[in-house]
Amino acid sequence: MPWAADVGDALQLITYFGLAMAVYPAFFALYPTVERLRNVRGLHYSNGVRPAPLWAAYTMFDFCIVLVSSAIAVIVFRAVSSAFYHIGYLFLIFFLYGLASTLLAYCVSLISTSQLAAFAWDAGGQCVMFLLYFIAFMSVLTYAPASNVDSLLNVCHFTIGAISPVANLTRAMFVALNIFSVTCTDRSLKSPGDMTAYGGPILYLILQSIFLFGVLLLVDSGSPLRRFRNKQKSAELEEKDTLEPEVSHELTRVTSSRDGLRVLNITKRFKRNLAVNNVTFGVPKSEVFALLGPNGAGKSTLISLIRGDLRPSQRGGEILVQDISVLRTRAAARSQLGVCPQFDAMDRMTVAEHLQFYAKIRGVENPAHNVTAVMQAVGLTSYADRMAEKLSGGNKRKLSLGIALMGNPAVLLLDEPSSGMDAASKRVMWRTLASVVPGRSLVLTTHSMEEADALANRAGILASKMLALGTTDYLRRKHGDAYYVHIVHKNAPHCSEQDMAAIREFVQEQFPTAKIEREVYGGQLRFTMPLNHSIVEDEKNCGVVAVAGASRTTTSDSINGPGNIAALFGALEKQSEALGVEYYSVSRATLDQVFLSIVGKHNVEEEGAAKAAEGGVKNRKWLGIPFGKRLPI
Repeated sequence: MPWAADVGDALQLITYFGLAMAVYPAFFALYPTVERLRNVRGLHYSNGVRPAPLWAAYTMFDFCIVLVSSAIAVIVFRAVSSAFYHIGYLFLIFFLYGLASTLLAYCVSLISTSQLAAFAWDAGGQCVMFLLYFIAFMSVLTYAPASNVDSLLNVCHFTIGAISPVANLTRAMFVALNIFSVTCTDRSLKSPGDMTAYGGPILYLILQSIFLFGVLLLVDSGSPLRRFRNKQKSAELEEKDTLEPEVSHELTRVTSSRDGLRVLNITKRFKRNLAVNNVTFGVPKSEVFALLGPNGAGKSTLISLIRGDLRPSQRGGEILVQDISVLRTRAAARSQLGVCPQFDAMDRMTVAEHLQFYAKIRGVENPAHNVTAVMQAVGLTSYADRMAEKLSGGNKRKLSLGIALMGNPAVLLLDEPSSGMDAASKRVMWRTLASVVPGRSLVLTTHSMEEADALANRAGILASKMLALGTTDYLRRKHGDAYYVHIVHKNAPHCSEQDMAAIREFVQEQFPTAKIEREVYGGQLRFTMPLNHSIVEDEKNCGVVAVAGASRTTTSDSINGPGNIAALFGALEKQSEALGVEYYSVSRATLDQVFLSIVGKHNVEEEGAAKAAEGGVKNRKWLGIPFGKRLPI
């Protein structure tokens, strides 16, 4: 087929313009990618933002750029030449292409590992499809029989155009410039709305835009197709260990309760790793439930399941927030949740702007007043105009907590809320949480037993499955089956080995059942004595008895009862001066010790968590902090 004289110039224009149009929408993938990687979008969804309005807002903002660039391109084309066929249709093609390509860039951002990767995959993919379409078109013209050229060109267009927005743009440019007479039918011009003219690209671009927007909503809303995947049998997922009585009782209680949060028979497996194994618990209103466990125990996975970010691995489980199913109506359930995640997902806004955004998302009637109140509650008033990215780690945690509190949600999920905070800031946070607990269900995950003691009404110890569950006092009584004795020599920390050996021999002689710790810490000795189960104690008797020299001081809840505890006091009082004992304390188990006892009984190996908990016990003992009592907030 002979070419017209100006076809070469037109093909150069289409090539350069087509490649530029293939690349520019990839810039729209940059921000959604970094937002996803920083977990900002996850924080959005967990605190009331819904996928459809979010992606619609992104699209409307970027579409303004598309609209302006499309208008400029058409104006330039019109100013340069009047040879374009129905250039008004070309404007429609340009902004529909921009819309479809922008949505494609968003879809690429959902799976990209970095901003550079998102840009490269989107721009590169569009350029490859443009060149593929161009090469296919030229190959048909060059090698196909003349009688079949038109039909083969249509097949080429409608096949590649169905999967690529840029192919429809290229077809429109061919029609606009009448390249190789594609605009002609016999001896006349086609109607501009003809499917082989502008009509086909317009229809394809509209359908592609609808499809790509649907993909965004499907991915971020939770694909319903996941519900129909083959499920593993419960017998394969559940271990055959016998449950503790209180764990079995919780299943019975939660099934018929009206708790603000109910988690029923939830299991989650990642390939061979059983992260969450048939867990059930409920959190009534006005209660704080502490979820404790070693690293890798499944706490964060369970929080993600409650948030709706993950789905259970077997049927039969249910998660209900205010009796709204997270698994079936995730968006509605999330509207009742306030989430302070383990990560700090800070956007490019100030502290006040963050809180104003979430206040509006929650439908707060007076956002300014609520923002001011929340900033005062979490101690961020002086940072109101500072960019959130510039805050310290502790202040970022405060902002995450403020976001969770905004809008007075019925259920609060706090995943390691005090990490990175100093001691004073922690207590400010504790007072804030204590003030908002009434009427709400609050789930707290933490490695700080001090924090759990200060805030929680009940605690559950998790290691894939629920090992133990109950009030903190109940867990102490059941699993803290010993008295913990701490002796400090008067010359500590500069005490001789002979003096400490004398104390050790005394303990071994007087209390044969005692278990003495091998380590001696700067003139301090610790040992445990098995609890005399004949002793009748009131539930409140979890205090400390401390003796300094010859005078004894007790807490308001002293340890009472005959038997070994009386013998212990008598022996220590009698020999304290001879042994050089300056101070000793006797207590029931702390939550740290209960935690280590429970995970030890179930053979849960977590060296890091055990050392951290043990370190916490050491620090509290060295500082003389009372054991076995709820700390003041």
